[in-house]
Amino acid sequence: MKNEILEGLNPAQQEAVLHLDSPLLVIAGAGSGKTRVITHKIAYIIAKYGYSPGNILAVTFTNRAANEMKERVKALTGIDPHKFQISTFHALGLRILREAGQALGFDGSWQVIDDYDQQKIVSRIIKDEFSHFNDSTADKVCKKIGQAKMNLIYPNNPEFLVQKGFSRDEARIFARYFDFQQKNKCWDYDDLVSLPVKLLQAHGEWREKLAERFLYVLVDEFQDTNPNQYDLVKAITGRRPGITAVGDDDQAIYSWRGASIRFLLDFEHDFPGSRLIKLEQNYRSTQQVLDFANNLIVKNTARRPKVMRAQKIGNPVFVLVTGSKEDEAEKAADLIIKLKESRPDLLPVAVLYRTNAQSLNFETEFHKRDIAFKIIKGQPFFERKEIKDSLALLKLTLNPADDASFLRVVESLPVGVGEKTLESLKKLSTDKGLALFDSLREYMPEKFKPNGFLAQLGDFQKKIEEYPLSEILQTLLDKSGFLENLREKAEENRLLNIQELLDFIRKWEEENPGRDFSALFDRIYLDTTHENGQKGQKKTSVFLLTMHNAKGLEFPTVIVAGINSAYMPMFMRKETEEIEEERRLFYVASTRASSQLIISTGSSNPSNFLASIKPSLYMKAYSMESVSEFLAPADRRDERRPGREREMPPSSRADERYIEHPVFGRGKIVKGLDKNKYIIYFIDRGEKVIDTAIVPVTFL
Repeated sequence: MKNEILEGLNPAQQEAVLHLDSPLLVIAGAGSGKTRVITHKIAYIIAKYGYSPGNILAVTFTNRAANEMKERVKALTGIDPHKFQISTFHALGLRILREAGQALGFDGSWQVIDDYDQQKIVSRIIKDEFSHFNDSTADKVCKKIGQAKMNLIYPNNPEFLVQKGFSRDEARIFARYFDFQQKNKCWDYDDLVSLPVKLLQAHGEWREKLAERFLYVLVDEFQDTNPNQYDLVKAITGRRPGITAVGDDDQAIYSWRGASIRFLLDFEHDFPGSRLIKLEQNYRSTQQVLDFANNLIVKNTARRPKVMRAQKIGNPVFVLVTGSKEDEAEKAADLIIKLKESRPDLLPVAVLYRTNAQSLNFETEFHKRDIAFKIIKGQPFFERKEIKDSLALLKLTLNPADDASFLRVVESLPVGVGEKTLESLKKLSTDKGLALFDSLREYMPEKFKPNGFLAQLGDFQKKIEEYPLSEILQTLLDKSGFLENLREKAEENRLLNIQELLDFIRKWEEENPGRDFSALFDRIYLDTTHENGQKGQKKTSVFLLTMHNAKGLEFPTVIVAGINSAYMPMFMRKETEEIEEERRLFYVASTRASSQLIISTGSSNPSNFLASIKPSLYMKAYSMESVSEFLAPADRRDERRPGREREMPPSSRADERYIEHPVFGRGKIVKGLDKNKYIIYFIDRGEKVIDTAIVPVTFL
C-alpha cells in the first residue's frame, strides 16, 4: 500500500511525502502539485503508522480546498472523508471553542455571526451612541476591529488601542461591540482564530490534549498565514517534529488582509532542525510561460531561489503594445473572436487585471461585439454600489421626480438628510402629492445651504443644458462629500471605479455630441441587461477577474491587462515590500496560463517590470493580427512559418541575435548583408531585408 501511494510522484514530491523525522517546509512553485503532496502524505502516514484519520490535522484557507483534499485522501485510502481533520482555520477554531470554550467562559449557546451581521451591529451602535459619525464609519471600524483581533488585541486597554491607530471614539465603539458580543453570546469570524489562540496560550492542559490528539500537522498555503493562524499552528504543534508546511513565497499576495511572508521565510528559525524541499516541476504551463515568469520574479529579494521547469514547450509569450484601455479591450475582443474561429483548443480566455475598475472597457467592448463573458468573484461594473450611488446623483439632477434615486442618495451619501427627516419627508410627499426632492425644497428650505450639496444639485437641475453630464457628476460627487468619505476610508478601488465611470461618460459625450442624456442611460441599461441576458444562453469562453481572484485557477489562454506604470505596480504602492508584492502578483497572473500568455500594456507607459525581463523571453506585437496569425492552425499558415508552436526554434541560444522592429516586432537575424542591412526572420512576416540606416531598430 505504501509503495502504491508513492506511484506517480516525482522524486521531490516523494521526498516530501517520506520525510517525517523533523519539521518540513515544502516550497511548492506554481502548478507543482502541492495538494498532491499533502494528500499523499496523509495517506502515507496512515499506511505506515496506522494513525487514525483523526490524529492527522490538515488546515487550509477555503472550504473548496479542504473538500478537494478530503476527496483525494478518500480516493487514496478508501476511508470516509468526514473522519479526517481537514478543514479551514476558522472551522478548526470553532471546533476548539465548542470543545474547550468553557475554559474562557463560553457555553454551548454561543453562535457565529457573519461579516454582514457584524457590520449591522456596529452600525446600530454608531447610530445610537455616536451620532456624529455617519453609517459608512462602520466599515472602517470593522476593519480595525478585525486587525486588532488578528493580533490578539481586545478592548480592555483603550490607551493601547489608540496607540495602534484607533481614535478614542473608535476604541469606545469597539468596547460597545465587544460588550454586545458578551451579552448576546456571539463570535465573529476573527474570534474563531484569535480566541482559540488565547485559550491555548493560557491553558496548558488543552495545549497538551490537542498535541496528543494531532500527531501530525500539515499546513497548506503557508505564505498566506496571518499572525493569529500562525500562532494557532505553533500552539498545537509545540516543539514536536510532526509538521509539514507547504507554500510558495513567490505567491504571497495577501498582505492587505494580514498575511505575512515572514512566517515562511523564518520557518527554519521558528522550527529548529527543519528540512527544506523545493518542488520546481510545473505541470501546468509551457516552458515559455515559465521562462518569462522566472525572469520576472528573480528580481525580488524576499524569496527563496528556485527555477520552475515545465514538461512541455509551446508558443512564445507575447507583449501586446496597446496605447490605451480602449485599444486594449478592442484587441482582446479581436483575439477572442479569432480563437473561436480557428483555435477553440485555446479557449476559454481569462482577462486578468489589477483592480476591478479595469473591467469596464472589457465589459463594454465585449457587449458591443456580442462576446459572452463571466466575471469571476466580482460584480459587473454598473451593478457595483458606488457606481449605482453615483448614477443616482446624476439621475436625480436630470429628473427631480425620481424618488428611487432620491432615496438612494440620502440613504447612501452624507447629504444631511437623516432617518427622522426622511420619515417626515415621506409623509409630506404623500400628503402634498409632491416628489420627495420637491417636498424637501418646498418645506425644508433650511437643508439647502448656500454652496452646499443640495443647493448645487438644485442649481444644476435648472441649468441642465449648460453643463456636460461628466462635469455635473464630478461637481456633485465633490460637493456631496462622497469622494472625501471614500478617501478617508482608503477605499481606493471604489475611487478608481468612480473615476472609470467619469471617463466612460466623458468618452460617451465625445462620441455622441448633442445626444440627449437619456441615450446615455439607455446605453448603460442595455449593457447591464445584456450581461444578465447572457447567463445560461451561451457557453462562456471568456472570464474577467482580478489577479488576486485568479490565484489557484488556470486557463488555456491568459491576457494579463494593464501592465503599465499606473497599475503594475499599483500607483499608490511605493515601499520596497509593496513593490515586491506587486511583482509577485504579476507572477501569479502570468502562471495562470497553461498554453498561451499575452501581456497587454493598455497605455503608452509600460510597466517597469517589463523592462526588467529579458527581451529574448517574449515577442512584442503591435497588432492582434500578428498574434492571431501565429496562433492559427498549421494548415492556414504560410509555409515559412512554424507549423506548430512547439516547433518554434529555441530563443535562448547564445549564437542567436535578435532585433526589435517598430512595426514588425521582434525578429531573428538570419544573415548580415553589410554593416546596415540584414535578413531578418519575423514570426508573422517571414524573412525581410531590413536597412537599419533607415529603420530605427533595437538590437537585443
